[in-house]
Amino acid sequence: MRVIGYTRVSTAEQTADGLSLDAQASRVRAWADATGAEVVEIVRDEGVSGTKLLAERPGGRRIADLIEARRPDADAVVVVRMDRLGRDAAEQLALLKRFRAGKVGLVAIAQQIDLATPHGRCMAQIGAVFAELERSLIAERTAEALTELRQQGRAWNHAPFGWDALDGHLVANPVEQDSLTRIRNLRAAGVSYHRVAAILDAEGRSTKRGGPWQAASVRSVLRTAAQLEGTEAA
Repeated sequence: MRVIGYTRVSTAEQTADGLSLDAQASRVRAWADATGAEVVEIVRDEGVSGTKLLAERPGGRRIADLIEARRPDADAVVVVRMDRLGRDAAEQLALLKRFRAGKVGLVAIAQQIDLATPHGRCMAQIGAVFAELERSLIAERTAEALTELRQQGRAWNHAPFGWDALDGHLVANPVEQDSLTRIRNLRAAGVSYHRVAAILDAEGRSTKRGGPWQAASVRSVLRTAAQLEGTEAA
């Protein structure tokens, strides 16, 4: 069986154990070795949120096209977990239907999902529901924590972009606040997240950790700043 591995990390997940692109690719290859499958390609999406539709991701577009192909060049797509395809339950279920109806199979290693069996299809649907629940709970806890921080003026974990932590309190970082203003102005002018990231890099504006900007990091910075300031993200 010829398979294509699909790996994805969001900005926040890139340093987490077991979630790196290389770690996911290694697990896909180990599964292939154990089952006798041939990995013909590893598709990577780096710094891409699972909330973004599969077809709108650089690597995800390749998978979406494969599912719809009349003569696909692989027999199955292999992921470490279902949430690598996406964290939205509605899209996951839609993808599962497309995999079931099409010529390309799907394997999710961690959940032992194989759409060739009724049990595997049932477990895939349950996994999609729980992935969305997990995302909702994380968002809810984050919003509650940031609201509490805003009321207390205290830093939580690491200071968010635009602020520094001083004696446990958040104080504005002038350089990063200037970048925040730049981001908001660009978004207000209708500039896409991807284009904003490119402009910030071209202007030499650093992220909190000094790395390159990604569309997902621009979106995250805006959302966090909006929650801290009690406004709405652009």
